[in-house]
Amino acid sequence: MLLLLLAAGLRAQDTLRISLHQADSLLVARNLSLIASQYEVDKAEARIIQQKLFSNPELYTEWNLYNPTQKQWLDAGAQGQKIIQLQQVFRIAGQRKTSIRIVQEEKQMTQWQYYTLARNLRYELHSRYYRVFFLNHAIRGIRSQLALLKNLIEVYTAQYQKGNISLQELTRLNSVYFGINDQVNDTQADLLRLQETLQILLADNRIIWPAPAAGENTFPKTDSLLVLSALQDKALVNRPEIKTAESYQAQRELQYSLEKRQRVPNLMAGAVYDQAGSYVNNYTGVSAGLQIPLFNRNQGRIREARLDIGQAKINLQSQQQEIVREVETAWNIVKLLRTQYESTGSEFEDLLGQLSRGLVSNYSKGNISLLEFTDLFEAYNSGIIRYNQLKADLNNAYEELDYAVGEDVLR
Repeated sequence: MLLLLLAAGLRAQDTLRISLHQADSLLVARNLSLIASQYEVDKAEARIIQQKLFSNPELYTEWNLYNPTQKQWLDAGAQGQKIIQLQQVFRIAGQRKTSIRIVQEEKQMTQWQYYTLARNLRYELHSRYYRVFFLNHAIRGIRSQLALLKNLIEVYTAQYQKGNISLQELTRLNSVYFGINDQVNDTQADLLRLQETLQILLADNRIIWPAPAAGENTFPKTDSLLVLSALQDKALVNRPEIKTAESYQAQRELQYSLEKRQRVPNLMAGAVYDQAGSYVNNYTGVSAGLQIPLFNRNQGRIREARLDIGQAKINLQSQQQEIVREVETAWNIVKLLRTQYESTGSEFEDLLGQLSRGLVSNYSKGNISLLEFTDLFEAYNSGIIRYNQLKADLNNAYEELDYAVGEDVLR
């Protein structure tokens, strides 16, 4: 008894039953791609810290190596010679402030890229979660019917051995069983691949089974859809890809401003001490210097930065057009699958259940023929898989529309 309880506990530990809300939380906390992307945000913050730092002062010193008059090496004492110079570079045209704004905008873009990745992974998680839920629901229903058919075949095998039924009838039953079992195995293989994706997304080695919490809607029900143009307008505001493109354009504009400011050379200022090499001993003075912008006024980089602005604007327009088309396509797919689902009827699964109940019993009692039984049995099992696949496809279409708009519009 203890061994059985231990084995049951181990099996329970190998399975993770999780609601969609819990899965979303685990995705943020565990997904390795998101964790790696968060490092990019932290690195961008580090670049801001670095850009805010002032340039280090430069120290220059020169010491007498050999005094031929005194015939003394390293004569840098009270009667010797040494020079000490300290210089600092100052950016006087606002380059430092503009550079800081650029890396701040880069961090903002990195955050939007993180949100984009999170949305992509969330969409993939939801799509796989609901498909596992519906396909597993279909398999459970079919396996119960296959168990009944298996028992019937065992009974008929015994009757065939006694000569009470024909080989044709027994073979037909076995063919139906193997055909439906192959269909179930194909669906089970799809489930295994879906399980692999869920395990990777949530960084968990256990088998993950959807267990919707109370109040979680596993199948969105909506009487009417929102207006397409309104959804497209929302997408142009909500989508992080738009924010990323806008941030990139802002960076190009700031870079253009910086390149124009770079035409003004940096100022170098400092102080110098010369012990015995100047017109007076112990000479002290101040120094200042800058490059004369005679030939190089940063013309090439300014032009390149201006072209980058035009390119960024075109990329933003392209991104906007792509998102508008994505919303329209997702909208049309939802309408198509919704129409197919409504034409099938929400009671279709209940009707299939009514069909299956007593099917084996009626056949064993001779109330229906072998042909009717096999046709109805195959119709039930094929119908239950296709119907749940349709619900999974429609659910995925809802998720795709939410993804395209950038917010949950149907849940």
